[in-house]
Amino acid sequence: MLLSKIHIIRIFISVIILTTVFSCSDNSDEFIPAGDQLELITKYKLDVLEPSGLAIDKSGMVLYTVSDHSNKVYKISTEGDIIKSFDYSGNDLEGVSVYKDKKLLLAEERLKEIIVLDMSNGNIKRNRISYHNNDENSGIEGVAYNSNDGSIFILNEKDPGLLMRLRFDFSIIKSYDLTFASDYSGVFHDSEKNELWIVSDQSKTINKCTLTGVKQKSYSVHINKVEGIALSNDKIYVVSDADAYLYVYKRPQ
Repeated sequence: MLLSKIHIIRIFISVIILTTVFSCSDNSDEFIPAGDQLELITKYKLDVLEPSGLAIDKSGMVLYTVSDHSNKVYKISTEGDIIKSFDYSGNDLEGVSVYKDKKLLLAEERLKEIIVLDMSNGNIKRNRISYHNNDENSGIEGVAYNSNDGSIFILNEKDPGLLMRLRFDFSIIKSYDLTFASDYSGVFHDSEKNELWIVSDQSKTINKCTLTGVKQKSYSVHINKVEGIALSNDKIYVVSDADAYLYVYKRPQ
């Protein structure tokens, strides 16, 4: 009788150990980022492979994205439908921003160029950005126009992580080291509140920052390769490079 009880206890302990092991192994590959959570409103599948930047016009009803697969520029609805694609074909497009006079700014990573694309006639102007980084494949990853003063913000993805503020002639005013994430994959300037929103692909975060790149708030997102962000009114729009989805979050108060 005593042996039977001991045998039962041993079986019970073994079951607990096995359950614990399997429970841990099931979650071992799941990355759970640190930071507050955003409320996801909805998401839309995009007919754009590897969307790698996002911008929104003043109406809040039209978005722009670029693809580092096709190296094309797309005008899309806030529900992810393609409205128009532009003739410009890039080299390694990684970022986009609405500019002035019906123009877009496009970030060419490897070439270290910011392209001004005139949407009315397709004309382009190339602007070489002179700075040092350690890897051409970790270059300019995002661009954002500050309509309040006419300056332009660009990101160097990593090695090093940099936020650069440019004059209207695309010369660098000042560079700021970024250290709050593993990399930096998209940037948006909120003209109303005069602040920056920066996303990180590797850290899986959306970050509210000052104009000098100081993080004020961080929000975690369960998105593979988040590489573009735009805000309008009470919504945050982001795109996933890997999954080709447009995600819509409720903007926190």
